[in-house]
Amino acid sequence: MSFNFLSPFFLLGTLGISLPLLIHLMARRKKKHQRFSAVYLLFQSKTLSIKQSKPNRKFLLFIRCLGIALLSLAMANPFFSLGSPNSIGINVPSAVVFILDDSYSMATQINQKSFYSQAVNALLDAKQSLPDKSIYSVISGSSSSRIFQPWTAVSKKTKNIFMPKQPSSRTTDIGGAIKKALSLLKEISQKNKLIYILTDRDKNGWNEEKFLSISELAFNNFNIVDFSKMQNGVNKTAIEHTSLKQEFISNSRVIKVKVKISNLSKSKPINKLKASIWINGKEETEGILDIPANSSIEKEFSFPLQNNNLINGEARIENDSLLKDNLRFFSYQPDQTIKTLVVDGDPNIVEHQSETFYLERALNPFNSSLSNIELTLSTLAELPKRNLFDYSVIILCNARNLPFGYEQELEKFVFHGGALLVTLGDQVDPKFYNEKLGNILPVFLKSMHQVKKNDEPLRFLIDPSKHPVLEVFKEQTLEEMRSIEFQSIYSVEAREGTKYTTPVVFNNKFPAFIESIFGKGKVILFVSSIDRDWNNFPIQPTFLPWIQRWVKYSTSGLDSLIQKELLVGEPFNWANPKKNNKIYIITPEEKIFAQPLLDGKVKFQNTYTPGVYQLFQSSYISNSKTDNLTPANLPFGAESAGSFTVNIDPIESSSIKISNEEINNLLPKANIIFSNGYKNNSWNKTNKTIPLFTYFMMLVGAILLFEGWLVRNE
Repeated sequence: MSFNFLSPFFLLGTLGISLPLLIHLMARRKKKHQRFSAVYLLFQSKTLSIKQSKPNRKFLLFIRCLGIALLSLAMANPFFSLGSPNSIGINVPSAVVFILDDSYSMATQINQKSFYSQAVNALLDAKQSLPDKSIYSVISGSSSSRIFQPWTAVSKKTKNIFMPKQPSSRTTDIGGAIKKALSLLKEISQKNKLIYILTDRDKNGWNEEKFLSISELAFNNFNIVDFSKMQNGVNKTAIEHTSLKQEFISNSRVIKVKVKISNLSKSKPINKLKASIWINGKEETEGILDIPANSSIEKEFSFPLQNNNLINGEARIENDSLLKDNLRFFSYQPDQTIKTLVVDGDPNIVEHQSETFYLERALNPFNSSLSNIELTLSTLAELPKRNLFDYSVIILCNARNLPFGYEQELEKFVFHGGALLVTLGDQVDPKFYNEKLGNILPVFLKSMHQVKKNDEPLRFLIDPSKHPVLEVFKEQTLEEMRSIEFQSIYSVEAREGTKYTTPVVFNNKFPAFIESIFGKGKVILFVSSIDRDWNNFPIQPTFLPWIQRWVKYSTSGLDSLIQKELLVGEPFNWANPKKNNKIYIITPEEKIFAQPLLDGKVKFQNTYTPGVYQLFQSSYISNSKTDNLTPANLPFGAESAGSFTVNIDPIESSSIKISNEEINNLLPKANIIFSNGYKNNSWNKTNKTIPLFTYFMMLVGAILLFEGWLVRNE
């Protein structure tokens, strides 16, 4: 219990208790020296009367003194404390670690101020209220916890603490921050220790796995200050993801941007939300969306490609109380042509007998560039000399096998967005395909199925379809395709756990084309040959548009093999830069980094700012022994090598809060105080106090009533 001992009421009360006691003692001293000369009977009667009234007067004196004491105590404003003796509210030197949540959700606006700015102001106020000889430190509460302020003593001169003016673009990581705070507290000798956590209490930032790795949680003091209840606006929506692709399937080149947008409200739908696509700072297209409560939708935007310049853009939606998740960046380098590598598995010195003779003329008729397909022919022996990442599409034509270990290169190519078309024939080794290409092909090659001499040949069982390759063909063209004769095909069997589609089948219900996705790329298997050995398809007029559309369609899911979409804090890795070149990276803040190569690879880790990062290569080699890692300008002759984007993690947009019970479970046996940032500095108290003024005044009133009853009945 605590009192204001300097209160004048407390001093007067003390005097009020002392005076009656002093008068009573003086009266007793006087009575001892008095002599009475009355008769014995009268003296005896008086003695009895005194003995009978003495106890009542002493009790009455006690009641009056108690009433005066209680009145003086009430005027001293006492309170009862349930806090720990280690609480910072008690005037003892302490060691305090402030965990300042600087994740991007702390940018949520409150009356033109953010959670973050309110938390910073509260931290500064708390720092000023620390007892003398205390020390404090400030660390971040976001991922990859950083120390903003090392240990320093409390002083009126240290008004400024180094802290970012704005929250970061990172996600919350309270577990990692607490681990860092406990490590700092181990370094100092003060007995009174406390951890302040200033946060919006987003549940995603309290990862249970992070707390399981902390062994020193018990018996520590925490004050968790919640600023989320200060929020007036609502974070209604967020852009979760964008994807970009270039389509060659028609003569006019088109860029399509698919945007995934979430409604964060659990109960209210969003109507007529405006979403737009901006390219190089200019609005290109827009649309209106309706999103049901607690759900996400995808919207595809398209616009014509005017030139071959690098596309830097962003998807935007209308603003709400949190701005950072209302836009998402993307980058794309369009291709004028589809670079295609055709691998001939059965070459022949007689040109028209080569496996790829008809394919070559269909993809690039009359050596014309009208098809937008740039063709490169290769044999299996020449394949190791080719860099697959120089191409968009690889076509394996009746290839028996691949060079030793080359299937891994092919897997990397497809996984990162390349397209693979496989056609079969009499040179194919089914065992190799089934064992070595099992990660790419979704089916086993069972056996070659041949039509007997006098039997009816196999034909396409083809109907009008919404498949992008088939939808443009009219009924007359489809009828011509149904007349194509096939004498030999491979039968297939699905691999366990794989997914694929069969856009075209034969009239015996065997698949003709098999399509699947591997990573970011497409794999398309044609179970017959691409020459005339097994069918008469290559000499039909439909062969040219058919094969061109399949090649163009396969690239529609193709992303640049250099471009990547990373989340904030994820490192950028590039395994295939040109040898002996210096790599430069320009960040969204237009800061240049000269990135050294480690084992011939680029690893760039400074990806904490959302936006587009541009890559450049230069063959210029500096003579200086110590190259400047942050040059002011790019060297002369530096060439663009692509780009990559960094975006915020949409998990931080969720406004679901962690409860007091869940926090107590994460911090067992810890002394935790929960408070809110909006209560006029009340969160700055670390112990719970109960004012006792009213209770003391009620006791004084009761004593006065009891004294009156005693006097009346004496």
